[in-house]
Amino acid sequence: MRRSPLDQLSEALTERDYDVIRDVEHHRLLTTRQIQRLHFDPAHPTVVASARACNRTLARLRDIGILKTLERRIGGARAGSAGFIWFLGPAGERLLPIVNPTATGRGRRNYREPSRHFVEHTLAVAELAVQLVEVERRGELEVLELQTEPASWQQSLNRFGTAQTLKPDLRLVAAVGDYEHHWFIEVDMATEHLPVIVRQCVAYQAFRATGRYEAAHGLFPAVLWVAPTEARAAAVRAAVAATRGLDPDLFRVCTGAAYLAVVTARAEASP
Repeated sequence: MRRSPLDQLSEALTERDYDVIRDVEHHRLLTTRQIQRLHFDPAHPTVVASARACNRTLARLRDIGILKTLERRIGGARAGSAGFIWFLGPAGERLLPIVNPTATGRGRRNYREPSRHFVEHTLAVAELAVQLVEVERRGELEVLELQTEPASWQQSLNRFGTAQTLKPDLRLVAAVGDYEHHWFIEVDMATEHLPVIVRQCVAYQAFRATGRYEAAHGLFPAVLWVAPTEARAAAVRAAVAATRGLDPDLFRVCTGAAYLAVVTARAEASP
């Protein structure tokens, strides 16, 4: 019996190829450097050797249609291959049932260039996830669960019996020492008006009131807003504090620079 082209393609891939494809599918977009940090830095003695191996692998996966790059680059054209932003190509989509049989599936991708805001936000969320992998390698925490959208979404019914969906950017369950920490993580790009942030906080508190998450896990996650600057973080804190009825113990706000210290319990994010 002749093997199908898909079988031939899948058999030509290495285990690391599969890992790269899974992560690109998982995060929707990843930069060259993020892929390098996830899959090549630990296996090579120098950053230069890691970058060369990463570039060779990504070029090969692009040549056979498994991965593609956006027209937009991080740092512009002068950044070279280090500035590429990668997503799953047509051949990669066909491989998904083999690469990740449990994937929920997002349907066929739209190959039009996404908006700048979407790209920047998606990469910012991915960056927080990459940092978690790196800090886990250093033994500072153990990642028990890490979900991106749409797996992170939470379904419930409002008081009128209407289905509603809460959409955290990340859902994290991490073990730090003897403690297990649950987080809903929101990446704030300082592009939304503060009332939009407050409405999202109200939605989180309403979801907590349903008791659905706590019934399954025994507790409710802290909601962590990760802001780009301390000034923006202070503005988010002030908006939450000024909103009557919001529980200050439910929400935390930090900058991206302080994010790892917060999730590894080395620092407390401000409520």
